[in-house]
Amino acid sequence: MHGVGMNNKEYVIGIDIGSSSVVMAAGIRNDQNEEFSVLGVEVQEVEDCVKDGDITNYIELGNAITKAKTALESELGRKINSAYIGISGRSVYCVRYEDYVEISDKTGCVTEVELRELNARIEMVVPGGGDDIIERIPLRYTIDDHQHVKNPLGAFGRKLSATYLFVLAGKHQIDRVNRALHRADIKVCGLCVNPTLLPELLLSNDEKEEGVAIVDIGSDLTDVSIVKEGKLWYFSSLPIGASAINNDLHEFLKISRKDIDQLKKRYGSALAEGVPDNTTVPVKTAGHAKKQILQRNIAEIAEERMKDIAGFVMRELKAAKFSTKLPCGVVLTGGSAYLSGIEDLFARELQMEVRLGRMLNGLDDESQQSISAFPQSAVVGLLLYGAKHNACETSPEMLRPIPANNPVTTPIPEIATKEKTDIFTNIPPVTVPPIEKVEVEEPKEENNHEETPQPEDTVVEPKEEQDEPKSEEKPKMKEKKSGWMDKFRNWVDDMFTDEYI
Repeated sequence: MHGVGMNNKEYVIGIDIGSSSVVMAAGIRNDQNEEFSVLGVEVQEVEDCVKDGDITNYIELGNAITKAKTALESELGRKINSAYIGISGRSVYCVRYEDYVEISDKTGCVTEVELRELNARIEMVVPGGGDDIIERIPLRYTIDDHQHVKNPLGAFGRKLSATYLFVLAGKHQIDRVNRALHRADIKVCGLCVNPTLLPELLLSNDEKEEGVAIVDIGSDLTDVSIVKEGKLWYFSSLPIGASAINNDLHEFLKISRKDIDQLKKRYGSALAEGVPDNTTVPVKTAGHAKKQILQRNIAEIAEERMKDIAGFVMRELKAAKFSTKLPCGVVLTGGSAYLSGIEDLFARELQMEVRLGRMLNGLDDESQQSISAFPQSAVVGLLLYGAKHNACETSPEMLRPIPANNPVTTPIPEIATKEKTDIFTNIPPVTVPPIEKVEVEEPKEENNHEETPQPEDTVVEPKEEQDEPKSEEKPKMKEKKSGWMDKFRNWVDDMFTDEYI
């Protein structure tokens, strides 16, 4: 790859935290043609510390990031101090939010005063519960509730409204990211949600304007992003990914988990009909014995799971009311988009145009050829985001020569908190069952008298129902007499008293 002996350049480091791996990359912008050069990429597998995009063990994640960082530092010959971080999964989501201001100008002309006031109101919005707004994306402005405009400055009306897409993440996830990065001695330049990075990287200007969906197929998750009018309008994470194929291959074919990915990449296909019926491939079983299996069996398993993923995607598009509003169809990316026939399968299941996101916008030719677009698109998006915003350090600090025996200690980055006044009621609150619900019998106990009633399904209650009427009959028993016939009757009566029951 490119050398790193460049002076007075702004280096960018990106770390994509996925469910199956951590991908860390370094890059630099070329001043001559405005293209970006990727200097190095390192991939470190993670096990049992990230599930469905949520960090479950920050220590193990921090160790994985440290390994990737050490390998990348060795490749670059420089110390890495800071990075942009990309996340996705169940803890991130989006909400559309609208607000408005009255136009104060006597002629009804929208001025910078209204724009500043409206933007200030948007900035003051704070979500309820334990979530933070990561990004506020302006979608459109509206004059008098009916005229949509991209630039309202100079328009006329009485009311100026704005529609924003808020990108949110759970505070628990942000805290765990900070802990893991602190353990790896890396400062967080910026925290990004992966679906917000992919449109600039994968789409053409026409696709972004007309309407298109990006389907990012990962290990445990599939991210669906919808772009139109040049903006990201919606995204969500679906709880299914390519690991479902791996699980089925392991279960039904008894293949070692270590060999499943290699087998899937070499012989897998998303369309079984294109695979010959009699073609066999050698595999190692979980017991290390070699055997021959039909390649079509691999394809049939992969096809069924990919059909499931396509079905989830279609339901998500319908729920978001975009299933018929995507003239440019779907663009596939992610670590499992390499399966042969996947374009045809998704086109058949979704009934729309589908293409693979093979080309990454903004990279030079050498970088295009040296990296894999499918599993590494998110981290490249981080690099381009960092190069565009450059909100962190430049090359002397962010990527500097490694000092001998002089480790750098970086404090845990703190998420900035501001005084907010507005309540973000549009965001669904986190639903946690209250503790009081556990005490189901509490209302009954308040109405009790001296005795606590027994549950209806216990064996105690039927006995009490039988005993009570007998105890009421005791005062009515006849008095015992002294004659021989009376003695016999007394004996019979004694046989049916409570002590014999």
